[in-house]
Amino acid sequence: MEKRRASADAVANKHRHLEAIVELLAKHAQRATYGAVGGVVGLPARSLMSGRPRSRANSFVVAASTGKPTGYAPTEYDPALESRAEIIATPESLTRWLRTRG
Repeated sequence: MEKRRASADAVANKHRHLEAIVELLAKHAQRATYGAVGGVVGLPARSLMSGRPRSRANSFVVAASTGKPTGYAPTEYDPALESRAEIIATPESLTRWLRTRG
């Protein structure tokens, strides 16, 4: 029972960390790839945003191949989504970026 609780707590902490990263990305209109964000929070890139709403804030987590969030209609993107050309593509780059913003 203790192992299950510890595991559930760990997953909850990862999701809180994900939420904090999404908030900072949106605040600074900065895109980061699913792989970069997943690598930082310790969740698989493929399922990173599963169950999360298609919100403007969440639209800053994007596919490396397109620079856009998967499954979103253009009207669901934040209007500032492409205001910066740079897309943070690695966990290491995102960690450095977060240190200067968080």
